[in-house]
Amino acid sequence: MARRPSTASTSSHVSLNARVEPGYFDAPLSNINARAHLPSLRTSSSTLAKYQDDDRRVNPDDLFTQRTVAEVKAFQQQLRNDADAKQEELRLMVGERYRDLLQASTSIISIAQSSKRVIEALEETKDTIISQEGPPLPKRASLVSKEDGHLQTLQLLSAHIKLLLDAPEHLWRLIERKKYFQAAWLFLLARVAHRALVRDDDQDEEDWGNQGIDVMEQFPLVQRQWDAVSHFRTQIIHKATLSLRSYTASSEDTCAILITLHLLDSRPLAETLSVLLTQRTKTLHTLLSKSRQMPDTIAVGGARNDVISPKRRIREVKRSTEMALDAISRTITASRDIFAVNPISDHSLITSLLLYMQSEEPEHVNATSILPRELLLTTQTLLTALPSSTHLLHLPANLRSYKPYVDLSSSSSSVPPNRIVLQLNEWLRQASMKLQGALSTWLSDLQSVQSVWGVRTWIRGWIATKSKLQEAEQEHLNEMVDKASRQRIAFIWKVALAEAGRLFQEKISSSVSRGQAGSESRTKDESTVEQLFAPSPLPAVSRMGTGSSPINSTFQKYKSSLQRQMCGRTAMLDEIIGPLESHAESLQQDFSRIASHDDASSRPLAEELREAYQPDADALCLEVIEALESASKELISQPGAMGSLTFIGRLADELSSSSQFLSSVGCGQAVAAAFRERATVLHSLTIHKWRTQTVSMACHEYWAAWHTPHVKSDMAIPSYPSASLMQSLISLSKSIQGMGFSRDMPRLGYTAGGTLNHFVIELLKSSKDRSGEWKVNRKQVSWDLLLLELLGGLWNDGWTDTLKLLGVSMASLQQYSHEDTMTLKSSVREFFSRSQLLLAPLLPLSDAASSPSGKEQREKFSTLLAFGIPAAEVQFQPALELAKPSSRFGLLLVGNNKA
Repeated sequence: MARRPSTASTSSHVSLNARVEPGYFDAPLSNINARAHLPSLRTSSSTLAKYQDDDRRVNPDDLFTQRTVAEVKAFQQQLRNDADAKQEELRLMVGERYRDLLQASTSIISIAQSSKRVIEALEETKDTIISQEGPPLPKRASLVSKEDGHLQTLQLLSAHIKLLLDAPEHLWRLIERKKYFQAAWLFLLARVAHRALVRDDDQDEEDWGNQGIDVMEQFPLVQRQWDAVSHFRTQIIHKATLSLRSYTASSEDTCAILITLHLLDSRPLAETLSVLLTQRTKTLHTLLSKSRQMPDTIAVGGARNDVISPKRRIREVKRSTEMALDAISRTITASRDIFAVNPISDHSLITSLLLYMQSEEPEHVNATSILPRELLLTTQTLLTALPSSTHLLHLPANLRSYKPYVDLSSSSSSVPPNRIVLQLNEWLRQASMKLQGALSTWLSDLQSVQSVWGVRTWIRGWIATKSKLQEAEQEHLNEMVDKASRQRIAFIWKVALAEAGRLFQEKISSSVSRGQAGSESRTKDESTVEQLFAPSPLPAVSRMGTGSSPINSTFQKYKSSLQRQMCGRTAMLDEIIGPLESHAESLQQDFSRIASHDDASSRPLAEELREAYQPDADALCLEVIEALESASKELISQPGAMGSLTFIGRLADELSSSSQFLSSVGCGQAVAAAFRERATVLHSLTIHKWRTQTVSMACHEYWAAWHTPHVKSDMAIPSYPSASLMQSLISLSKSIQGMGFSRDMPRLGYTAGGTLNHFVIELLKSSKDRSGEWKVNRKQVSWDLLLLELLGGLWNDGWTDTLKLLGVSMASLQQYSHEDTMTLKSSVREFFSRSQLLLAPLLPLSDAASSPSGKEQREKFSTLLAFGIPAAEVQFQPALELAKPSSRFGLLLVGNNKA
């Protein structure tokens, strides 16, 4: 129905500005007049105001009596305009919902008609029921038995169909609850029920066809429902197989799963054991392939932390290893609990379950008595647990007492004991190999032998207390753990030795580079005498915590620094030897820690570790001595590298004598002996090179100073040596002190005596070309040679030929009278007694010299003045020829006094 358009009139214009308020149509005309606004009417303002001021309840009689005709017509026109406006508004509003209103009205009419027909039908039904007569009494004698039999048949049929209808839902629930044994039993029961419904046997009186029921034709639901149930077989097998991967499952649950595979998948029991081990292998592979849950970079308090503490790494290794060992041990114990023969029942757990399912003979009661309650499953208990158990009671007795068939006499229903042992041993061997590889990877995160040994001890303890494995199996796992631990410890030691060798090579190369570049300042500044009296910094403990470990560590370092200082080891020596000794000491502590576990398992492992470690230690010793030899070969040809060369010799001597490196590193005795021998040869070579150069320089200084104007030819018998000789002797003393023998008196004496002897020989050889200069100053030369003869006479060995040469040289210079000779010797002895401290590095040890036989009051000086105490009444003579001060120094002193 089309919408009727509005006419173009005054009323349409009025409707655009009109408002419909609630109660508008209920108000009287006066009210309508008051609310309407008609801008199109040209009524005077006074008239409209008058209408508005009137009472709202206008009486028509009063209107005609009190108003004029024009006013009445105007009022009439106003009412018509209002009505037209409201009509237009209603037309606009209803037009938008007109179709809905029509449909609603049509529906209401249809509903009313339907309701009316229903009421009429109910009335007719009521009348029909009332008009019927009562039914006659049944003839029970002839019909009861026939109808009851048919009813029972229908109930039996409905119970079968009900079982098929409810089976999918119950199977889903059992699978979700991981009760695969019950699900398999229910599936087999449903299959038997389906076969009972679809069987076609004319000779069977209980056949459905003989009862007048064609199940397949009349109930097609049966086949469709069985098609839905049959798919659960593969699902149960698949889910049950996957559930074998859970190593935390109990032996009873695992046995139920294996029985499920045996019943549904027709797997022999031996094959079910293989399936179990295969699934547990996958589980173990998953556990071993998992990385640590905590990554190397973790967030701590919103900040990134790139370092994991050693304790956390140890916990991660223990956790991963424990999970893997737990999976292995649970698999072995569960397999043995399920398939091994129980001595009480003389049957295994899985065989006892098969006997319980298949046989009810009295002799098998003892075999089934070991079964746990959750495995004692029957069809009756299964049906009782179902929600529709009351309706399923109508099933026939053969179904309610159904048990899955198992041929106990078949080979598939048993597993030979030797096969069980072989399979478990083979699986344990393969699992331990995989675990060994993973454990080696996990142990690679541990950087100390102490951590690795602690993990090894913890794992062995776990195997002994929690694995529940047999002794042979525990020993097999312990061997695997020891092998992985041995590999990691040997690798840590190998890396430590390689690092020590690398650092040593770098330090030696740096020394060689400095020697080749002529930078000998650092080596020359390393004076053992100055280092001996340099104070070591005291340990600061004021800001330390209350724990004793930091304080002990600080004082141990302070003690070590004092010991190094007392041994004459300089900072440069300790910089190179220190890392070697610290690595060797750390390795020795590791050995001590391992050897402290005096048990049958640790001793063989300690020996194996020592055997595996010793070749690396031997290689390090060989690398160290070869590095020293190579450095000496490079430096020996460098003219300005004597300081570095002597430093290499000191290194070799320190490593072979006073250092704890060889005793702590753990090398073989033959290697240590060869190291000391080669180090001694190297040190002797450097000493020879140093002695040759030092003596050559001392002789050069002697002859350079001999040409100075201080040497006079007309002097009387001198009372002190020449300045050139004292300068050379002091140069020799400083060089000997720089060699670092101040704390090794035997080595110091040997080096000093040989150096002095070599100096005398070289000086006498060089004097042959300068005999004329000596003859000019024969008195001073004789005095100097007597001093050298006195110094040489203090040494016992190696000076015989040198003393003869001195005597020949003195005889060739000048013949003195006996009195002059005694005067010279007395002067030389007196000078030597006063200058023995100055020449101490060139003198032998105090016990090698003749002990002074002075008075008791002088014995307190015998320690320092071992070669005699100078006479107190002798006029003081300077030990050296000193230059007279110039007048300039006096002026400076005067100026300082005035200031």
